[in-house]
Amino acid sequence: MNNHIRHELEKIEIPDELHSRARLGVEKAKAEFNVPSNPAVKEEKPSSVLSTKGKKHVYKRLSIIAAALLLIASTLTFTPVIAAIQEVYDKIFSSKHIDDSGVRNAVVSGDGQILDQTYIDEKHDITVHFERLLTDDKETKLLLTYQSEKTDLKDYYIDLFEGVSSINLVVGNEKRKLKNVGWGSRYYDSKENKVVSALSFESLKDYEGKDIRLEIDQLTTYKDNGRDSVETTWPLEFTIKPAAVSERRTVELNKTFTYRRETYTVRRVEFSKLETRVVVTGSDTGTITEDGMEYDVMSKLERQFLHARKNSKEYGYSVNEKKSGVFIKSEGKKVEPIFSKGEVDGDKDEYIMTFAPVKSQKDCILEVGDAVDIPLTKSGKVIQKKVEDEKSEIEALLAEYGYTLVPLSKEEEKEVNQYLEAFPKELSIKRIAIGKLKGHENSKILEVSISERSGVLSSTEASTSEEAKKNREENGLSFIPVYLNQN
Repeated sequence: MNNHIRHELEKIEIPDELHSRARLGVEKAKAEFNVPSNPAVKEEKPSSVLSTKGKKHVYKRLSIIAAALLLIASTLTFTPVIAAIQEVYDKIFSSKHIDDSGVRNAVVSGDGQILDQTYIDEKHDITVHFERLLTDDKETKLLLTYQSEKTDLKDYYIDLFEGVSSINLVVGNEKRKLKNVGWGSRYYDSKENKVVSALSFESLKDYEGKDIRLEIDQLTTYKDNGRDSVETTWPLEFTIKPAAVSERRTVELNKTFTYRRETYTVRRVEFSKLETRVVVTGSDTGTITEDGMEYDVMSKLERQFLHARKNSKEYGYSVNEKKSGVFIKSEGKKVEPIFSKGEVDGDKDEYIMTFAPVKSQKDCILEVGDAVDIPLTKSGKVIQKKVEDEKSEIEALLAEYGYTLVPLSKEEEKEVNQYLEAFPKELSIKRIAIGKLKGHENSKILEVSISERSGVLSSTEASTSEEAKKNREENGLSFIPVYLNQN
C-alpha cells in the first residue's frame, strides 16, 4: 500500500460501533476477492473472553484493511461490503426468524450497545458471540449467537423460563440471579449449526456507566427422553454505555370497556423502543382459590389475544392473519403482538399484553376483535361496537371448532338429567346441559364443556367412535351433550 495512504488511514479513529461492521465487511470482501484469511487471533489464557477493549488495536488494523479494500473495490463495485453487512443483520436478528419484533426493529434502527465479544467454550466446542445489549426500565435484551463444528446444537437452549439455564449478574463480590421477562426468542440454523438467541431478563438500567459481568449458567437440552442440562458458564464483561439504555414512557389511562360480558379496565400503556405494553385488569383476570390452592385462569380477553397466535419451528410465534385477535392500530396500520413475551408478570390482578413498538404514540387504538376500540391516549372515548349475550358467545365459540349447537328435546333433557343425577357426583364443578352437537354422532366425542368463567372449550373423547357410542348407550345418552361449567 502507498505509504501516504497508510499514513492517512492510521489517523482515522474507528468508533466502537463500527468495529463489528468492519470485521464483517473484511470477511465478506476477502471472500469476494479471494483473499486468504489470516489465522484467528486468540487471547492468552486464563481468560477465554475476547473483549472489545482488548482487541481494539486488532480491529483498527482490520478496519484499515477494510477501508483499503473499499478503496480498491470502489474501482470495481461498492456492493460486496455493504451487502455483507446488510445480509448479516437481515439473516440474524432483523429477520422473521426472531419472533420478537421489538428486537428486529431495534437492530434495523441501530439501537443498543454493540458488544462484539467472543467466548470459546473449549470443553463443548462452542463459539459464543455476544452481539448487542438493550435495556430500559422494565427489561434487558441480550443478543448472542453460538455455533459449533462438532456439537449438534439443535436441542441446546438458553431457557431462562422453563429450563435449568440462568443468567447471573456479578458486580464486585456480589452475584445474583436475574429474573426472566417472557420467553425470549430463539432460532436454530441447521446449515450452519448455529443458534441465534435474544434473551429477555430484568432491567440493567441502574448499572449504566458501571463495569459488570454477566454469566450464563447451564444450557438446557430437550430431547425425546426429556429435559437435561449441559454444565457450563459463559461469561461476558463490559461497561454499560448510554447507547444501551432507552427510556420508557408510561401513560395512565383507566379506561373501562366490556367484552363477552366481562368488564375490563386499561390501567396504563407503556411505550419503549422494545415494545408497547398494555396493562389491563378485569372481572376475570384474577386468580381463583379451590381446595386452599390458588390457580391462574385464562381470562376471555387473554383468550382473544392468543386467538391469532400461531407457532412454527421456522419462525416461532407469529400472527395468523385469518383469525381475529387483539391488536394496536397506529397511523392506520396494525401493530402486531409479541407472543414470545407471554406470561410477563404484573400485579396480582393484572394481565399484560405486549405489542411491537409504535412509531407514533399519539393515535394508538387497542382493537379487541370486532367488539370494542379503546384509544390508548388520555383523550378519546371507548367505542363499544358490539355487546354479546351468552347464547351468541357460546355459539361463536363452538363455531370456531366446527361445532353447531342444537337444542335438546324434552326426552333428551330427561336423559341428561338422569345421567347427571346418577353419574359424577364427585365432581365439584356444577354444570348444566345447554344442548347437543349436531352432526357428530359417529365421532369419538363423548361430551363438550365450556367454562363460564373463561370461555375455554374442552372435549372428552373415546379411543374409537364405536367405544364412544357404547359409552353413551351405557350411560343412557342418545346424543353428544354440551355442558356449561358454572363458576
